[in-house]
Amino acid sequence: MSFKIRAFEDWQELRQIRLRALEDSPEWFAAKFEVESAKSPEEWKTELEAAQWRLITKANENAGMMAVSKAEPLRDADCWLFGCWITPEFRGHGVMDVIIDELDEICRSEGWVKQGLGVWPNNERAIRAYTKYGFYVGGEPRPSRSRPEQLYIPMFRHLPKAYDIVTGK
Repeated sequence: MSFKIRAFEDWQELRQIRLRALEDSPEWFAAKFEVESAKSPEEWKTELEAAQWRLITKANENAGMMAVSKAEPLRDADCWLFGCWITPEFRGHGVMDVIIDELDEICRSEGWVKQGLGVWPNNERAIRAYTKYGFYVGGEPRPSRSRPEQLYIPMFRHLPKAYDIVTGK
C-alpha cells in the first residue's frame, strides 16, 4: 500500500500531529512544544488557515506532515516549506518523496517557482535529504525569528518544469 497525502481535516488534528512532532524531535524545529501546546483553539485555526498543511499516511497510520506558505519577501523565495516531520517508524521509507511531490504540486497550482526552507546547521540528515532533491545552500546562516539565538541555513530549489507530453522534454 502506498502513501496518501491530504490536507489536515481540522485544527485539532493539526495540533495533535504538530505537538507529537515537537515532542519527538524538538531539536529540529524553531517552534517550541511549550509555546505550541499553550495555543488557543483560535490560534490553531489561524495556523491551519495560514499555510497549506498536509498529513501523510499509510494504511491509516500517520507517517509525516509538511506545510508550505507564500514566502515573505525577506525569505528570497516564492514559498517556504516548513513543519516537515516524518514519524520515526517511517523514516527512510519514501515519505520525503511524497513531501517533495506535494510541494511541487502546490507550487504549480500557486504559480510559485523558487522554493525555500530553513534547516539547522547541525541537522546533517535533513541537509543531505534536501540536497538529494535539488535544494542548495543559498547564502550565509540567518537568525531564526522564533529562536534568534540560533542560526538556520537557507536552502532553495527551483520548481522543476513539468514534462511536456507533446515535445517529450
